Amino acid sequence: MDTDLNISSPEYQWFLTIFYISYIVFEWFALMWKIIPPHMWAAFCVTGWGIVATCQAATNSFSGMMAARFFLGFFEAGFGPGIPYLLSFFYLRHEIGVRIGIFLSAAPLATCFAGALAYGITSGDDSHRIKNWRLLFLVEGLPCILAGIATYFTLPDSAEKATFLNEEEKTVARARGVRQVGDEEAHRVGHISFKDVGAALLDLKVGSYPIKSTK
Repeated sequence: MDTDLNISSPEYQWFLTIFYISYIVFEWFALMWKIIPPHMWAAFCVTGWGIVATCQAATNSFSGMMAARFFLGFFEAGFGPGIPYLLSFFYLRHEIGVRIGIFLSAAPLATCFAGALAYGITSGDDSHRIKNWRLLFLVEGLPCILAGIATYFTLPDSAEKATFLNEEEKTVARARGVRQVGDEEAHRVGHISFKDVGAALLDLKVGSYPIKSTK
């Protein structure tokens, strides 16, 4: 890639840095999980990420790759931080920790396989076909586009709307939701309470509010 794009080592480091810059700047996109139905927002983020990842294979300059890496962070910022919130639609407080742990462990697990995958794809002679580094981006991006499209049709916005649950199971899910957040269960998607946003920004221990006694 450094030969095809005529880039130096410091410029390559910028490809890594620009991703985190956009990821931090657009971290607030996680709030969109509360405004847009989760199946739509997840599909937008995953499909967008896949398209940008795939487009990296078509870049021919430093500026083009920088733009692709910037938007890669843009789409990822709106996805990852919102997953714990989405999981809270389905699990109670004492159940959600394990699920978040599984989600977070997926990143290092993927890294374990990514190195071997990248080595396998980029090794060998590529003088008579598409460049190996471009092929790597295609392999990473195209499956995500398909996954994003599938997400739109398969991801339930809540347990109550899950097509794989019967009416009795949906009733139980509704009761669990009320038990989790009370009457606010019906208003978890569609609006943002800026009062709550302000409280979170001012709290040094975000997410560690004391549990009120019901006695």
